[in-house]
Amino acid sequence: MKRFFKLFIFCISFLFLGESLFSQESQDLDSSETKEINLYDLQSGDIEVENLSEETEEAEKTSDLNLADQENSENSQISQESSSNTEENEVDESDDVETIAQSQESEESEDEESEDEESEDDGKSLGGIATVPEKKRPKPIDQKKADAAREKDESKDDEENNRKIIMYGLPSEIGELLDKLTENDDPRFTQDIYDLFQNTSNATIKEKVLKYFTKIEDPCLEDYAVNLINDPYDEKKDIVSATFKYIQTVKTKEALPAVITILEVENEDYFNDALATLGEIGSQREAKFIADYLDRPDLSDAQRQTLMRTLGKMKALNTWSKVVEILEDEDENSFVRMYAAEALGFMEKEEGVPVLVRAYSATDPNLRQYVIKGLSHYPNVLEAKSLIIQAIRDEHWRVRQEAINVCKENTFAEAVPYLIFRADKDSEKVIKNASMDAIAAINTKEGNDYLVAIITNKKSGDSSKQKAAEVLLKAGNAGQAEILELAESCLDDDKKKNLRYSIGKELAKNSKPEFAKICSLYLASKDTTTIGIGLDMYKNCRFSSVEEQMRAIEKDKKANSSIKNRIRNMLNIEESEESDSKEETSK
Repeated sequence: MKRFFKLFIFCISFLFLGESLFSQESQDLDSSETKEINLYDLQSGDIEVENLSEETEEAEKTSDLNLADQENSENSQISQESSSNTEENEVDESDDVETIAQSQESEESEDEESEDEESEDDGKSLGGIATVPEKKRPKPIDQKKADAAREKDESKDDEENNRKIIMYGLPSEIGELLDKLTENDDPRFTQDIYDLFQNTSNATIKEKVLKYFTKIEDPCLEDYAVNLINDPYDEKKDIVSATFKYIQTVKTKEALPAVITILEVENEDYFNDALATLGEIGSQREAKFIADYLDRPDLSDAQRQTLMRTLGKMKALNTWSKVVEILEDEDENSFVRMYAAEALGFMEKEEGVPVLVRAYSATDPNLRQYVIKGLSHYPNVLEAKSLIIQAIRDEHWRVRQEAINVCKENTFAEAVPYLIFRADKDSEKVIKNASMDAIAAINTKEGNDYLVAIITNKKSGDSSKQKAAEVLLKAGNAGQAEILELAESCLDDDKKKNLRYSIGKELAKNSKPEFAKICSLYLASKDTTTIGIGLDMYKNCRFSSVEEQMRAIEKDKKANSSIKNRIRNMLNIEESEESDSKEETSK
């Protein structure tokens, strides 16, 4: 019934539309006739014929337009009818379509995000302005290190005096103290030194403070360091270089974007520092960035050398084949090849061992030396170990020295016979000394017996005895009794004065409770330098058995004034005691 009603309405509308169209057509024809009459009045007969032709064409066009409108109207009615019949189905379908569309949009979004992540490193620079870490105070003091440093003080007042120098001293005084604290790894004044850094404008002091906190590995200056690396170009080069080393040591990863920016702008002043820093704090992400530099033809040889070492430290295994190619290229710069050999060692890929072994046949001794450096990373690979030991016999002393050091670090007991031979026969003093040092460190019976024999043999030279005593005392494994006996024998022989001094200094460095007797014997000497060495022994071990002897020296009118002052500081003798002693002496 509903459909019949709609059809009825459609017919009525069609009839009404037809009547309207007929009326409009009549009006158009009348207008056209009027227009033609006017034209006839104005123009000739030829024009009249032409206008009649135009009239016919216009009428045809009007008729076509009317028919088109009629067809559109019919289609509209049918479309409405169809829409009404399928309305419910369309609602359901639209819901399904909407769900599918949303799903597709979600998948497309995820794909785009994944593509962005994958292309982020390729499409975007890793450089930029680094985020500056928040300010922080120095770490809590390491009490063990503080106690060890305190034992080296000559006076109980030293700590307070040092603190006053930091607060009120001249730049030269502060600089000298900072050097001493850095050398001794003394952490007692970190808070005072931090405050000094925040307030000083002296470039030398800033540099020394950076070196101090680098030595004790305290990250309290990270905010300063990152801020400086963001824009280093107006600061002194020495401070910038010290800042790079600080960042490398305390592993300030926040500095990475700024470091990469310096590489990207290719500033020659800081390129090597930035590259080395990236090697210490970068990850595989940065290693991939650096690897692209391998194919750049515009880098200097010095920059490529640093690049080789950096790739090695970062274990950039994706560049391994390229590094091998560089090492084996005989036309390549020799120094670049050297660092390529070292880089293969850092990468610790065992396939690099035969490559390095082949490279050892080079005529360039510098390359052979760095081949040994590379092989040192493979101490458990028989082929590597064998070549390192054989390199102790290399013609060039630098290669021999490198091989000896590697044997020492890895305690290759098989190398001891080679080392003994070199200690006896080598023409280079540096090789003799390195061999003796390695023998003591490896600590075999054969090696220790050899070194002790040098101490006890009267035919051995004083320089050999001094070196043997030094390495044995440092290792602490053998020869202590023989060394003490030798030192005692030198006290009454002024011809052996230099040997007495050198052995005494080594005893002071490695002072033990068992050294109280030799300390007393040194203090009993009439030679001022010998007495001073005896005080050095006391300072590092505080033998209570010699303190009365020291007080006696302090009261002696003939004693050296600097010796007396040292004793007063060590024993905390007040001025009043000194005055009393003078009065007693005058009486």
